[in-house]
Amino acid sequence: MAIVFIFCALAVTVASASTEGSAGTPGSSGTPVDSGTPPTTTPKTYYFTWYDSKPENGMNGDSIIIGNLEDTSATAQVYFGTETTPRETIDLGPKDRTAVSWPDTIGGPVRVVSPSGATFVVTQRVFYGDTFNEVGAIEAKNLDTAYNFTWYDSKPENGMKGNWILVCNTGTDTAQVKITIDGDLKGTYSIAPGENVTPQYPNYMSGPVRVECTNGQPIIASQRVLWGTSFNEVIGMPDRNLDTIYYFTWYDMIRSSGMTGNWVLISNINDAPVHAQVFIGIDPTPKGTYTIQPHQSVTPNYPELKDGPVKVICTDCTGAQKIMVSQRVLFKQSFEEVQGTPPTGLTEREFFGWYDFTAANSMNGNWLLIANEGLDDTIVDVFIGPSTTPIATYFIHPGDRATPQFPEVLDGPVRVLSRNNQPLMVSQRTIYKNSFNELLGLTKADVGIPAAPGPDMHLFKLNTHWDDELYHDRVLDVDLRVSDTGLGAAFKTKITKITATNGVEVLTATPKLLATPIAAGGGYDNFQIQVRVPLDVTGFNLQVKATCEDADGALYNFPT
Repeated sequence: MAIVFIFCALAVTVASASTEGSAGTPGSSGTPVDSGTPPTTTPKTYYFTWYDSKPENGMNGDSIIIGNLEDTSATAQVYFGTETTPRETIDLGPKDRTAVSWPDTIGGPVRVVSPSGATFVVTQRVFYGDTFNEVGAIEAKNLDTAYNFTWYDSKPENGMKGNWILVCNTGTDTAQVKITIDGDLKGTYSIAPGENVTPQYPNYMSGPVRVECTNGQPIIASQRVLWGTSFNEVIGMPDRNLDTIYYFTWYDMIRSSGMTGNWVLISNINDAPVHAQVFIGIDPTPKGTYTIQPHQSVTPNYPELKDGPVKVICTDCTGAQKIMVSQRVLFKQSFEEVQGTPPTGLTEREFFGWYDFTAANSMNGNWLLIANEGLDDTIVDVFIGPSTTPIATYFIHPGDRATPQFPEVLDGPVRVLSRNNQPLMVSQRTIYKNSFNELLGLTKADVGIPAAPGPDMHLFKLNTHWDDELYHDRVLDVDLRVSDTGLGAAFKTKITKITATNGVEVLTATPKLLATPIAAGGGYDNFQIQVRVPLDVTGFNLQVKATCEDADGALYNFPT
């Protein structure tokens, strides 16, 4: 079996110091169809750690939002804990959504089941006092045995009034779980199937945090924080998603806009020191370079800066070394944390369950932040609700972003689609009364859209920088990654051809053999190529072709 592919164009900007540009995945030039995936007979299950609508806990509302991404009707069922009979059964029309809630109820974990295997986008919206928070569900196949957070803070002097690590056992046997913070064991817990624990560690501040099941049961973990009069929840980063590079759509620390703090938290989860750089916007010069000691974190901020997107790169991670990154924001009297997105979290389609920018609901702002992390310009369509006509369309250059709002619109689900399959980083930033919340767009994997059956190779640019020893010869190093997001491993992967525009000379010989095999489901190999850039050239395109084989020896040519 052979598949034919076209060139991948990689735009590079040259500066007098290290330069940084876009990263992305090559894709076909066709227009995507605004549809979900055909229903299967295998059920899909989506998980949250907890549900709380108790007024005595300060909760003013807690809704589970379920959006049907299919072109046909579907049924959803909701279960709490070990329940075997659904407490709610909901019928959903094509591209329709619903919000369900249960007054004066507390418990977890929460399961939203699609019995027919229809694909849903599922989120939980919580109103605590005068603040708002939303998180996305984890689909069952994305569950892991270990989760990570950058930080833990229960210091009252920092305004923290509560910090819980919620751990739920979604497996069939008792889970043996340990929690460590900055490498120190804080507690061990036995959790029965369908049950949870919610430990706190009073007057303690450190990071990173690791939640690990030591006997192989799938778990889900989140961190719930009370800061001042606000509530925030962040889902842990599964081990399988840890990486050396992370993205955010935006950075804002303009005090006149109400932003009183914005930290990029970078955690070193390794046993040796590593170095990391932070890039914001299209500026090729890093905002900062940081040395991070083993099992420690750095927490830089950049006063009066507002720009995006944001990229954080570990510059010297090798082998199994990874970092963990999140962004913590203080807006007026509210606190918000959002996890960084690794390259495998960038897809050409991203989803939200809901959009609300209605004054009657006290929504004072709702932005969709759409960053093009691809290698080419893209046209992005935004659909809200069941309409097959986009509410808006945007042209976005590589490394740039759009930040639209839609006043007085309330509907869902939300679909954000790149017409030429460029990888997008998308989030939704909401101002509710005087509180701030950010929700990452859910990717195809998050909502349960099946991966390609064989190897599915993607090319990312990680960084560009001048070779220190050969700078006088204008030799530029370009750090790249090939990743396999398909269901089949890639064997004998090699770069077969590299060409460049504007008189740039490619110094790296081809064919160039990469690591083999590259594991399915997000495995990757980082590699470097060198080019010689003429003195008068400030930008150029690289064109890269590659091949690999599947387990049966069938040849695949990339990119597609």
